This record gives sequence, C-alpha cells and structure tokens, in this order.
Amino acid sequence: MKHPIFHSATLKLTAWYTLILLFISLLFSFIVFQISTHELGRSYRPPRPGETLLNLYDETDDFQTWREHRVAESRSRILGQLVLFNLVVLSSGAIGSYILARRTLQPVEDALESQTRFSSDAAHELRTPLTIMQSEIEVGLRDKKATKQSHASLLQSNLDEVGHMRTLTDRLLLLANNHDIALGPTSLEAVAIEAVNHTIPLAQAKRISIENKAGAITVVGNTASLTDAVVILLDNAIKYSPAKSTVSLTTSVKGKHAELRVVDTGPGIPVKDLPHIFDRFYRADTSRSAQNVAGHGLGLSIAKQIVAAHHGRIVARPNAKGKGTTFTITLPLA
Repeated sequence: MKHPIFHSATLKLTAWYTLILLFISLLFSFIVFQISTHELGRSYRPPRPGETLLNLYDETDDFQTWREHRVAESRSRILGQLVLFNLVVLSSGAIGSYILARRTLQPVEDALESQTRFSSDAAHELRTPLTIMQSEIEVGLRDKKATKQSHASLLQSNLDEVGHMRTLTDRLLLLANNHDIALGPTSLEAVAIEAVNHTIPLAQAKRISIENKAGAITVVGNTASLTDAVVILLDNAIKYSPAKSTVSLTTSVKGKHAELRVVDTGPGIPVKDLPHIFDRFYRADTSRSAQNVAGHGLGLSIAKQIVAAHHGRIVARPNAKGKGTTFTITLPLA
C-alpha cells in the first residue's frame, strides 16, 4: 500500500464490511435461536395417556420442572454454539473484508498512482524547455551589447522550445483523449501505405529504405488511428536505425487475428528494458538513447493505447539475429 490515505480507507472499509457481516450474522443467529427455542418448547410436551418417555422422564418427577430443565439446558447449548459461530464469522469475516476492501480500492489506488506519476513526468518534461527559455531571455535582457542578430537567434531558440512544448502537449492530449474510437472493417494494406507515405521524408533524410510488404488483410479497426500507431513505430524504427539500412513492414494472419510487424536494424533494446518501453516518458538508458535521438518517451505509449482501443496488443522483441527490434501489432480480423 503506497499511500497512507488508502491504508486508512482500507481499514474503514474493512470495518464497515465486518459490521455489516456481523449484523447479518447476529440477526440470523437471533432468528435461529428464537425458532429453536420455540421448537424446544413444543418438543418437550407432557406425555399422552399410556405414552412413556423412555430414559428421559421419570413419571414420579414433576414434569414441568423436568421440562424447564431440559429446555434451559438445550437453549444454553444452542446459545453457546451460536456464540462460537458468530466468533468464527467475525474473525474470518474481518480477514475476508480486508481482502475485499484491498481489491475494491486497488484499481482506484493504481489509477491515482498512474495519474500522479503522469502529472509529475509531464511537469518535468515541460519544465525543461521553460527553464531553457527563461535562462536565454534573462541572458538576452542583461546583454547590453545585444544586436538585432542576437535577438533573432534568441527568438529562434525560444521558438524551437515552444515547438518542443507544443509537440509534447499535443501528445499528452492524444494520450488523454484517445479512448473511444469508432471501429469498422479496415485494410492493413491501406494503413501501411498511408503510414509509409508519412514517414518517407524522415527515411530519405537518413537514406533508409522502407520495405512495405503489407498484404490485403481486413481487420476491425479505425484507419486514421491505426495509421497513427504504425507511423509511430516506423518513426521510431527510422530514428534508431543506422543510415543506409532497411526498415521492413509485413503482415500475416494467425487464426482469428492479423499481425503487423515493423522490423528495424538498430542497436536493439536490452531485455531488461522491454517490459518498460511502453511506459509514458520511459527512455531506455542504453545505446538506443545514447544516440541523442529527440523525443519525449510518449510515442510507444500512444501506440499501445491506440492498439488497446482496437482490442489488440502490441509487443516488442529482439530480432533473431540479435540486431534490431521487431514490434508486432495483433488485431482481430474483420
């Protein structure tokens, strides 16, 4: 339990669950006790003429005294058993209530933790360009020998940082809003062509070839959203692949699902980092990030969210030859 407020809430919820369970148990015990007492009174009735109660009642004794003694003895036994039953219910119910309270609050705690971490990471990412802008402006204002050219350079630098923040905020909004997507029959071939067209300028700048081998497979999806996801994967592959290399895009069908794969020939991702690469703002401290590739660590998070909205999944695996990474998107067939 990571937050004190949830520890307190869990104990309160456990107490309420236990009290409700105890109330029901006591109510049930009271009803059982009353019914049992009533039935005991009916059971120990006077014998009919000619009837004997063997080993139970000596006719020389006073029947009423015998009856009261037997009823009191039976009621005491029933009461003791009900008390024991309620103690068992109380102890086991308290344990069960605590477990149920933890399971009830766990999604809320996870959501709050995720939101807190997201806000902290976003604030950290936004603080960096703002700090740069503030420092440059302060230096520019103190420079009494500033020229028109130096002011223009300062403004250009600030404009670059504004663009950096604009890109970051756009991606943050995409993460926040990309939940409800209209789904329908979607051609992976069309998605692949559109995504490749978007990334050709970046590939040409690094003299990287994109091999588009996507087939005419129809899945349940949204063309625009899936194109965004594939563009992110292609953009990521191009950024981390060496110049004059090849990035390939292929598709295949497995059972009731289609797979779309983006394969690069970059330095690859260490196995220890693979579980985290889809986390927001995560950038592995490896040879991939050592290339000083610009980014916010949001692209793969957005791709994962888009794929999840399509009831699919996305995974990353090292290539069989040990160089590069393969990203695979799995989607249900139409």
